[in-house]
Amino acid sequence: MKIIVTGGSGFLGSHMIPALESAGHTVLNVDIRPAKHVEVETILADIRDAQRMKEVIKDADAVLHLAGLIEAGESVKFPQTFVDTNISGTVAVLEAMRENNITILLFSSSAAVYGEPQTIPITEDDRTIPINPYGMTKLAMEGLISSYVQAHGFTAVALRYFNLYGPKEHHEPESHAMPRFIKQIYTDQEVTVYGSGEHQRDYIHVTDIVDAHLKALDYALQNPGAYHYFNLSTEKPSTVLEIAAAIESAMQKKAQIKHLPERPGDPLMLYANAGKAHKQLGWRAQVSLEEGITETVQYFTQYWKEHSDENQD
Repeated sequence: MKIIVTGGSGFLGSHMIPALESAGHTVLNVDIRPAKHVEVETILADIRDAQRMKEVIKDADAVLHLAGLIEAGESVKFPQTFVDTNISGTVAVLEAMRENNITILLFSSSAAVYGEPQTIPITEDDRTIPINPYGMTKLAMEGLISSYVQAHGFTAVALRYFNLYGPKEHHEPESHAMPRFIKQIYTDQEVTVYGSGEHQRDYIHVTDIVDAHLKALDYALQNPGAYHYFNLSTEKPSTVLEIAAAIESAMQKKAQIKHLPERPGDPLMLYANAGKAHKQLGWRAQVSLEEGITETVQYFTQYWKEHSDENQD
């Protein structure tokens, strides 16, 4: 199959694209940035540019829609920017697909669609009331996609993942806990923890998420004309302080914890039941937290040693 990946230059794309190619697919990346961490044909384009999307999202069998803004905290400060990129950009992608007769879509959704959960662990049909603009845009993107399934005969799968981590996770500035903690410990900085550090999250390794996408693509082909949505989680939550301690152990280095005020729009507990994905996709998370953190620490420490001139603080 020929697959177009939007946002393939990012963290997940750097793992997803090689896996698609290894599975025998031809991949085209559409992103506003060049792909630094993966070799793939890339068209530089902004998903908000509707006309440009119609020109580049064509002659393909499926689209993996990974592009979008992802920082929940930033969305509280700049909600309009998130609406423009995530929601309007998704409309442009969907319209390009419709006009060019591409009807299979896999979407990178988020646990943020649930907001503050009423029950734990979260199941797919629990209440969805986001508590930050990022989560709202992800829920709106799901709504747009499901409407194209109903109105235009699309087949779509939304994968709601929880706290994704792993090698090659480079954001600027870095706000995600795992790479930020590793960098702070590596450079002998204070490890900044928002609130008490007792927030519980489900940290899932990127290779497990990649595997889920490959299984979801097969599932979409076998179950056409419908909208499908799945939680992707390990079902084994950890507190932020436990993550910091696991990184300390992997690095054999003590962290200097500094507690900052709570962040708005940050639920205390956010982890899921992944039974639906187990049953329907035949997917289950395989990478243990200890194994994943060890691999991630090794990647970053080696990367920073090789790029020391670029990473002086």
